[in-house]
Amino acid sequence: MQYSLSRLVAILHRNHAMYINRALKMWGISSGEIGFLMTLYQQEGCTQEQLCSLLAIDKAAATRALTSLENKGYIQRQVDARDKRCKCIHLTDKAKELRQDITGEVRAWNGKASELVGEETYQMICENLQTILLHETSEQNHEC
Repeated sequence: MQYSLSRLVAILHRNHAMYINRALKMWGISSGEIGFLMTLYQQEGCTQEQLCSLLAIDKAAATRALTSLENKGYIQRQVDARDKRCKCIHLTDKAKELRQDITGEVRAWNGKASELVGEETYQMICENLQTILLHETSEQNHEC
């Protein structure tokens, strides 16, 4: 049987989005927003541009997700002391209090996948996907 990597990745992505939407529904956080929260949990104080780059998300999608998170009380934007043109994104106390619960739900998906195929295979899959991603990103940058 021949598999299509892009098809399988797309299906996994949709399944993951549905899982995240269900798991984080009680906090009103969607699959389109969770990447920003998870990144800010690791690197609080990023600018919107930095978040776009880290997550490989366009500015319009980032603006929508960050505005939604701000309206829900999870983030706040503060003018950067070094560059008044930039706004740094910071977590609110509400987001910080929920960090363990939210990250636990997000990591549960990866944990289930790891259990299903075994840790060694899971790591190998992730490494191979990362290699493909880096190569494809490099190829796209050369086309510009």
